[in-house]
Amino acid sequence: MKRLVQSVLGIGISALAVYLTFRGKDLGAIWLAVQAGDYRYLPVYLVSLVVIHLLRTVRWGILLEPIARIPFARLNAVSAVGFTALLVLPFRLGEFARPYLIADRPRLRVSAALSSVVVERVADGIFTALLLLLTLFAVPEGTRHLEEIRKAGYVMAALFGGLLAFLVVAYRNRELAVRMVGGLLRPLSARLAGRAGGMLDAFIRGLRLVPSRRKMALFVALTAAYWAVNGWGMQLMARAFGIDLQLVDAFTILGVLVAGIMIPAGPGMVGTFQLAAAFGLSLFVPESVAHTRGVAWANVLWASQVGFQLLLGAVFLFSSHIKVSRIFRSPEGTAEALGDEEEEALEAERHGQPAGSGVPPAGA
Repeated sequence: MKRLVQSVLGIGISALAVYLTFRGKDLGAIWLAVQAGDYRYLPVYLVSLVVIHLLRTVRWGILLEPIARIPFARLNAVSAVGFTALLVLPFRLGEFARPYLIADRPRLRVSAALSSVVVERVADGIFTALLLLLTLFAVPEGTRHLEEIRKAGYVMAALFGGLLAFLVVAYRNRELAVRMVGGLLRPLSARLAGRAGGMLDAFIRGLRLVPSRRKMALFVALTAAYWAVNGWGMQLMARAFGIDLQLVDAFTILGVLVAGIMIPAGPGMVGTFQLAAAFGLSLFVPESVAHTRGVAWANVLWASQVGFQLLLGAVFLFSSHIKVSRIFRSPEGTAEALGDEEEEALEAERHGQPAGSGVPPAGA
């Protein structure tokens, strides 16, 4: 029932976003713009998507490395299928797929894998929020929608900055973080507070993702490269529709796009992706262009990314590294696994053993 409600809500949000994307626009002119696109740019853009996939796969491996070195073949397969699940499942439930697919207890627990994804998301959120706020300085004051987008940037920065602060507190003082969450939820439901506290405790126990300084510098460099290739690809595909963007403009649109797809929606981020991309583009082109070629560009960009990811996921879905039965069970399975890991940790502490003592050092 819960998943049905989530699916209906996600589809409803996507439907609203699609309506807002096309409201008051000439659908015939948009379709003509799609047909008139110069698709000689598309193969190069698809190569950039391959590069993006490899960058984020290697980057994820760096976060997991302090706990377990995962062979690249397995890491690559799980990344491909996990990001495809993120597209297929509504309400961003696919975020749980990668941790659940990569976990290999006791060597690599679900809590540690989930921690890596959270750290990854917080890093991306802070990076893109700062990128958006910085690039907006290049947009002339008085430009339509500038203030709304700037406010969205502030909200993103505050949200992910707050999450980063919480991760630091949780890492340094696990008991304090668990008490904070329990105190917030207990007025609503004592049972919910207890369950959430237990899951958070297991999650924090897995938050041992502290790479060396050299590895952390590499993580930051890969993050910058990942988003740089994203922005460059958006600029490249804009040329296919006769839209001349500066690279700094493309980075601004990228920041708006990231803010837009943070909204939980239906499968494939349909609607929220197109609405955010077209809205960001409206900062830099006349309204007549934004409402025709701009919407065409946003839809082709979306279709290219979704099609590429679905194909990539299909290629690796039946590899020996993937347990297909886990994919659609991952949201519930992750919660159950976190509960099990908390009980194991408490049992280890009762016997005087350090929590997580079953995890060998990196490289073992």
